[in-house]
Amino acid sequence: TNGKGGIPLEYTTDGDTRVFTLTTSKIQWETTPGQFQEAYSYNKMLPGPEIRVTEGDKVRVILRNGLPESTVIHWHGLQGVPNKMDGVGNLTQPPVKPGETFTYEFVAKNPGTHMYHSHINAMKQVGGGMLGAFIIEPKDKSSYPQFDKEYTMVLNDTVLGFTINGKGFPATEALTAKKGQKLLIRFMNEGNMNHPMHLHGMPMQVYARDGYPLPQPYMCDTLDVAPGNRYEVFVDC
Repeated sequence: TNGKGGIPLEYTTDGDTRVFTLTTSKIQWETTPGQFQEAYSYNKMLPGPEIRVTEGDKVRVILRNGLPESTVIHWHGLQGVPNKMDGVGNLTQPPVKPGETFTYEFVAKNPGTHMYHSHINAMKQVGGGMLGAFIIEPKDKSSYPQFDKEYTMVLNDTVLGFTINGKGFPATEALTAKKGQKLLIRFMNEGNMNHPMHLHGMPMQVYARDGYPLPQPYMCDTLDVAPGNRYEVFVDC
């Protein structure tokens, strides 16, 4: 299929602030081979580009609305975001109308796996593709378990059908590793149904839920990822 989502978003700096730009638009997205659907996008990809920062970073995100309707961005799971920056249309801010720009500014406080998505007409906009990963790495990386490869799997299940990283089977990408490697997999559910994620023959060690390390990591074969949940798991291959 054409098109790949979740590509890391490049940034510029303004003093000690990392500056990111997200532009919304409608696109034609090839979900499965030969099947093109109207989708809502950030930067013409689905899911939207991955935003990755470090704990304590000052962050500025410029939203440029190229849709024919209003939108906003909500930062799902982030702590300490000022109320007026929280991105809930008609509650914490006026909707960003077509052709308008809005600037969000906050400090990335809590490390972990988080998300960003629309918070206006969410069933249509988020279901149609306006979602992405927001990952805050710990300032002290020695505090985090070591791993060899990392994957993020954004789950969605409404307007475009069930998708993993914006693609439906058989267009979903394989996770690959060499024998002996340890994988970090980040699961995040942007849909409206639970999705049990299962590996055949290898258990997962569940390390963190919603960005919070578990007091006692546990092993499992199947992890039921509920809407809005994020998990960090390790797999010894």
